[in-house]
Amino acid sequence: MAKKSGHQKKRRFSWRRFFKVGLVYFTLFLAIFGMVDYYAMMAFNFLWFVALAAVLAAVLGYLHVKRGRHDHVDDVADELF
Repeated sequence: MAKKSGHQKKRRFSWRRFFKVGLVYFTLFLAIFGMVDYYAMMAFNFLWFVALAAVLAAVLGYLHVKRGRHDHVDDVADELF
């Protein structure tokens, strides 16, 4: 049996791409949560939505950059920023 090579090339984490993609996700979640808050007749504290949008954008931005594939979010991020 042949041994598999354990030396795979590791990609460096791109912080610039992370901030661009994270900002796109943050804007998206902020818009969605803003609509939810509007239709709930401003019953919620909007700062909770901002904090939740920031956490979700950070997590999804990190996962997006680690996955390494180029998709529509990257296109939007490159065009806007």
